[in-house]
Formats: sequence, C-alpha cells, structure tokens
Amino acid sequence: MSAASGNGGISTGSTGKWLKRLNKKNVSYFCWSLSNKKESCSLLASKTRKTGNWKTKDLSKAGKYIQSKYRARKKALGKNS
Repeated sequence: MSAASGNGGISTGSTGKWLKRLNKKNVSYFCWSLSNKKESCSLLASKTRKTGNWKTKDLSKAGKYIQSKYRARKKALGKNS
C-alpha cells in the first residue's frame, strides 16, 4: 500500500488490483500496520490515542481505504452465502 519504509504515497491502484485478485481467488488478507505512527501505511490517524472502538474519524487515509475494501468484501461474501 506504501513504500517499504511505511512512508510515501498510498498506492490505492496497485493495492486495489491485488485485493481484487485475492477476492477472486477467495484468499483472505489483512492489513499489517495497525498503528498510529506518522506513516502513510498506518491505519490509525497519528492523533488517535484509543486502543479500540475506533470510529472513521480515528482512521488515517490508508485506514479509511482498507476499511472500505473490507466492507465491500464482506458485503460481496454475504451475497454469496
């Protein structure tokens, strides 16, 4: 989703292609950086101090992006059940 350093821009195009492939093959996935570090790959906004029960406002740009992908996958899987 970002450079190996955890910084740089978020590559939603590349990430989206990978997630689409994984969904097609029914392979599960998760996001690695559940942190509030000031890095582009962190899922939580750097100002977030909570340890759970996060709201959308507590998420970083990457967190909001991956949340939307998880919700879309859950919705798609629900239709196939």
